[in-house]
This record gives sequence, C-alpha cells and structure tokens, in this order.
Amino acid sequence: MTTEPMTTEPMATEPLSAEPLSAAAPRIHRVRGEDWISHRDLRLSMLAADPDAFWADPAQERDRDEQQWRAEIAGPRIHLQARRGPETLGGIALLPAGYTPAHPIPADRAHIVSLWVRPSARGLGVSRLLFRALARLAVELGRPDLRLDVDETNAPARALYERLGFRATGERDPREGRDTCWVEYAIRAEQLLEG
Repeated sequence: MTTEPMTTEPMATEPLSAEPLSAAAPRIHRVRGEDWISHRDLRLSMLAADPDAFWADPAQERDRDEQQWRAEIAGPRIHLQARRGPETLGGIALLPAGYTPAHPIPADRAHIVSLWVRPSARGLGVSRLLFRALARLAVELGRPDLRLDVDETNAPARALYERLGFRATGERDPREGRDTCWVEYAIRAEQLLEG
C-alpha cells in the first residue's frame, strides 16, 4: 500500500467538535508546502521550549532554508496543525513508515511524532483534537496500529498519553548521550476516535 495519495490529497479543514464553531474555535489544518513558514515557526518554538522532548537538533533545524522546510513537509511525514484564526496552537505528524529504510514497520502501523502544543494553548484540549484528526488519517491510510516514543522522564506527556488510552509496550531504547530511555506507547486509532 502506498501513502503517496495521502500526501498529495488535501485534508478537509473540519470542525473539531459536533458543536457549531465560533470564530475562535480551533480547526485542524493539513500542512502544505505553502505553509512552510508556520511549520518552521512551530517547529523552532517546540525545540526552543522543550528540546529534550524531541530527537531533532535545534541548531540544525534553525539552519534550514525554505527548500529544506518544504522538503520536510513533502516527505513521508504528514503534518497537521491546530489553528485558531491565523494562530498556530500546536501540531502533530503521522509517519506511515519506519524512521529510516533500515527500520521497516508492519503494513498496518504508523508512528506519531512531533506532538507539541504552545504553552498558552495547553489545557484547552488541543492535543486531544490533534490526536483525533491524526487517528482519522491513520484509519484512512489503513495504518491503525499507532506507536509513539516518549522520554521516560517526561511525566506530563506520559500522563497525557495514558489518559488518552495509550499503553506502554515494554519497548525501551536508550537515548544517545543521555541517561534516559525512549519508552514506546501504543494505541489503536479507533480508540482515539471513541467518545
């Protein structure tokens, strides 16, 4: 199964709840090449605020040019943003492939990467809305077995994932140059769509 059609087909911008939207209600937006500035700004903000929560090197990310940001958006990751008007509240990405060609994954699996919500928008349910949109996308792709990695010391993130129904799989990978491990969590996309 190829994921290319999903990376080129537009994702409808849709309400995040069954209630009518007000002008200030967040909406999910699928990131496209023309969104490279908002994608860059969100990514640099997340790495500046929480550098230990992500694999990326903040200095390398700051040195990217427009072409590199657009290439990331066009790459295998499918990026989503929660927006309220012109403001980007947070983002998440679905990786329907292994992290590298040397790390293949089962055909029904995808990785969740790069979840981050701006501190000013935390506690408003933005993470839950991003996860629901990502789950719908995973189901459409036929990849409902969702996995993510989180640093074992990141108690707030682990608590969020557990509240949403994620469970630790027992898989742990040491973090290079640190005394901590990445802990793998899993959930079925359908669970995120319930309720």
